[in-house]
Amino acid sequence: MKSKVLLIAGILSISSLGQNNPEKTVKIAIPGVKGILEIDAGPTSQARVRPDGKEIQLRAFDRPDHLEITTFLQHVPFPATAEKCRAEWWPGTKNAVALQRDDLQESGVKDGIARVEYIIPEFQGIKVRQKNVHAYLGGGELCAEVHLSKAGFNPRDQQLFEDVLNSVRLIPDQVSAPAEAASGTRDRDSQYYFAQGSKSYLQQDYSTAANSYQKALDLEKQRRALSKDNFLVLIDNLGMSYGMSRKLAEAKATFEYGLTQDPEYPMFYYNMACVAGEKGKMGDALEQLKLFYKYKANMIQGESLPDPLKDDSFRYFVDDPKFVKEVHEMQK
Repeated sequence: MKSKVLLIAGILSISSLGQNNPEKTVKIAIPGVKGILEIDAGPTSQARVRPDGKEIQLRAFDRPDHLEITTFLQHVPFPATAEKCRAEWWPGTKNAVALQRDDLQESGVKDGIARVEYIIPEFQGIKVRQKNVHAYLGGGELCAEVHLSKAGFNPRDQQLFEDVLNSVRLIPDQVSAPAEAASGTRDRDSQYYFAQGSKSYLQQDYSTAANSYQKALDLEKQRRALSKDNFLVLIDNLGMSYGMSRKLAEAKATFEYGLTQDPEYPMFYYNMACVAGEKGKMGDALEQLKLFYKYKANMIQGESLPDPLKDDSFRYFVDDPKFVKEVHEMQK
């Protein structure tokens, strides 16, 4: 199997940070990178690390005030300031989708934050009156963006935005592991081991990752705590960790278990094909790839479709005309 994070073809969930956290303040950090971001995201939030390990994303859930919060912390190749981070990121956000933006304002830096604010009056013909604030922070080699939005906005809702932004702090010189910051003194549950496994995976320490992921899965079998998507990623990452450690039997058994939990999740079939590929079994690999492409619409949001013809798990027959022809047929 590939010794690349790309094989799992998606965003690795690192931890359900701050879930049912009475203190509400969440600290996020990129594994192996100095600096943390603090934010009061509400009672329930979830963070995940991008596959290249350069960015961590945090999303808040189930806030009673219906304020949507998404936060990004990224390791950047330039000296970061709030203005510089806004200059680098806002144009891409602005041009990504053609939207009517009323009352668009770009404010100067205040309290270390450079803002962009606007209201979307309608979307696809539906009146939404959604207030949006993009707040940018920068320091050291880190850029952060906090995106706040609320549909049906009225002026008294503005304080909700201000309260969250007043809680945001970027501390570029502090070192803190996300899982440790989130877990505190609580018992080591499946979320903790899931976070530890993902941290080891990103560091390409697959044996340690498998150990942590297996503990998380054993706990999940007793009591489900992870979200559906995170549970699928847990199984997939565990199987991948076994595969990268050359424990193909354990990898295959893990993916087979995954199929008992969700027989239409395509990455289980893809990685079963990878196991067959490592064993030189082209027929079995093709059968699994057919099922992968059959269910490709069920990829988790944010995942990209892997290409078997560029995956060294199929190195034994990637030049075989039959294999190439059948994969091309599947890809149509």
